[in-house]
Order: sequence, then structure tokens, then C-alpha cells
Amino acid sequence: MKCPKCEKEVKTTDVFCSSCGTNLKKKKSSKKKESKINQDEIFNKIGDGLEKVLDTEDTTKDYTKKDVEDNKGLALLSYLGPLALVPYFYNKGSKYVKYHAVQGMNMLVIWVVYSIVTGLLYMIKFTKSCEHYMGGIITNCVKVTPWWVRIPVDFVGMVLFAIAVIGVFYALTGKAKKLPLVDKVNVFKEKE
Repeated sequence: MKCPKCEKEVKTTDVFCSSCGTNLKKKKSSKKKESKINQDEIFNKIGDGLEKVLDTEDTTKDYTKKDVEDNKGLALLSYLGPLALVPYFYNKGSKYVKYHAVQGMNMLVIWVVYSIVTGLLYMIKFTKSCEHYMGGIITNCVKVTPWWVRIPVDFVGMVLFAIAVIGVFYALTGKAKKLPLVDKVNVFKEKE
């Protein structure tokens, strides 16, 4: 057998090369590098996908600075659940508030649909969960919603919450940018 670094002849039982000191038993390192490259590629693809989702239409230039500065607080309410009704019906004629109010109302529609679907899915109960008290003398068994229903539903809820936070951020920083995924819902439209 030859040393991979200096190409001197070594015994197959040697751990290190007697000439240059190279570790002869270290052959798996190249596989680890390959898997790391694959992981990096995967994370890059995920990042690219998120960037595409977050790259929505930005119409900030269409609004005056005075309108934006005077109405950030009211625009913020658009993304706080039922409080979206306030800027939608009481917008003082502000184009900036109207923009965020329409997005907030569409977000509210999504939240209502999500709540109804969540309620229906959480009615599915067939996994039995038992709690034992006093050394097993008293047992309380109830049927619960299985984990494979709860986890996806909760994940969708977290995504919706993150989108609402993005909306709050846009309203507070003076941006008029469409919300990711919510821009596909057009139940409420901006009136001219």
C-alpha cells in the first residue's frame, strides 16, 4: 500500500505514514464533504424559495411621505385580527391606510377560514391519552386529536402569524408592499 500524500510504501496495518505522518485510516472525510455540499445546496434552494415568496410587488413610491407618516398607526391595526375593521371603515381618506386595510381584511378572511378548519380538524379525536393519579388508583382517559393532525395545522398557524408580523413591519416602516401568499386572496379589493 502507498501513502496518499508522499507515495512511499507503507504497511496496511500502519495508522500513520512513517515518512510524512499522514493519517492513513482517514478515508471517510471526502464523503462528509460531499454530504455537506449537498446540505448547503438544499439550504440555498430553501433560501431561494423563501426569497421568491417574500419578493412581492412594492408600491411604496405611489404614496406621499406625509400620508405614510401620519397614518402608520392606523395602518398597523390592519394586521391585528378583528381590529382590521377599524382602518377599513375609518381610514380618513388615506390612500396608505386603505392599501393596508384591504390587505388586513384579506388576512382576516384567511384567519377566519383557518379558525373554522382548525376547529373542524380538532374535532377528530381517536387517540386515547390517559393520566394516572395516586399510583394508578385514579385514571383519567380522554380521546385527543392525533399529532399528525395537530402539527400541520399548528404549522399553518405559525406561517399566518409570521405573515401578520411582516404586515405590521411593512406598516410601521412605511412600506406599501404586498404580503406573501395573502396577495393571492382578493376577497376585498382596493376601491378607487
